[in-house]
Amino acid sequence: MSDHNPKEPNINTLSIDLTELILSSLPIPSLLRASSVCNLWRSLISSPSFTSPSLSSPWFFLFGLHNTSSRNNQSFAFDPLSNSWFLLPSLHDDSSSSSFLGSSGFLFTTTPKFSYTPLLKSSWRLTSSLKYSRVNPLLGVFHDGSSGVHRGFKFIVVGGVRFIGGLVDIEDRLAVEIYDPNHDSWELCPALPADFRSRNSSQSLSSDLLKGKFYVFGIYSGFVSSFDMRNHVWSEVQSLRPPGIIFSFMISCNDMLVLAGMCNAPRGPSFNIWRIDERTMELSEIYLMPQSLLYSLVDDEEDDKFASLKCVGMSNLIYVFNEEYHQKYHACLCEISADNGKCSWRRVPQLPLAVNKFS
Repeated sequence: MSDHNPKEPNINTLSIDLTELILSSLPIPSLLRASSVCNLWRSLISSPSFTSPSLSSPWFFLFGLHNTSSRNNQSFAFDPLSNSWFLLPSLHDDSSSSSFLGSSGFLFTTTPKFSYTPLLKSSWRLTSSLKYSRVNPLLGVFHDGSSGVHRGFKFIVVGGVRFIGGLVDIEDRLAVEIYDPNHDSWELCPALPADFRSRNSSQSLSSDLLKGKFYVFGIYSGFVSSFDMRNHVWSEVQSLRPPGIIFSFMISCNDMLVLAGMCNAPRGPSFNIWRIDERTMELSEIYLMPQSLLYSLVDDEEDDKFASLKCVGMSNLIYVFNEEYHQKYHACLCEISADNGKCSWRRVPQLPLAVNKFS
């Protein structure tokens, strides 16, 4: 017999709105545990409309591909507020895809079919077919202000590599498509400018959405162009190459556009961050990574030791990590104050040991 007094409040009798309000006040560790309590709580937490102060700081995600079984793939997230890594709920993807991407709270597969899932939800939604299926495209999530079941969010897919009969298709590698979940439809948009044709995948391009524009930047070429999300037109291609730059990434941070990358400076190798004037596209250096942190990301004995460094960012955080040796070398992050613009650098804790099982 239950000890519960029917006159006292019971969480199961609370309205959905009040339940969601309570869940939104939980810290990240409790929020992840709560998502496994029942279907209702998981549905509320994984909803695109769910907001929480705990989720306001951008997470850093790594997706582990198991060497032999896709059912043993695992996803990990780093929460900067608690300075901890978390194992995300299992993702049961039946497409046997090895092409995974993440953006703005979603995970995606792009081939052989396009599908997506919110990060705290374990079921994938298969979309209608892309007009041009591709591997390693650039991908962004944006809101167009429309209503509907999916709260007005849409996906933009840019570039990537397309295969036909096991061979790379050289004709349609610049394709741009926008997906509307409310209608399960893809809209073909003006193609990426031809200047990006030789290197058009996420391996050689970086991208970011800021103030209604989708920016595409050549990590090695320095070419940059922006796609106007409202008018569906590309801007003129320009070149951003600071003196001594080796490679760089374009990201948005604190509502500003920045460039972050490796330089061969007179004082030696350095990792610099520049602010980009969105109107003139001129650069001004604002931050420099401490040398001790930079060399903690690489093997000092290797000749090309900085080549595998990558950089991502959102809100007020910039993450720098070693893509090839993420188990061996800790990532680091730069936190930029919205109040005074000052930055603080720190190392990210070591990945969970379970990651060592993955490729």
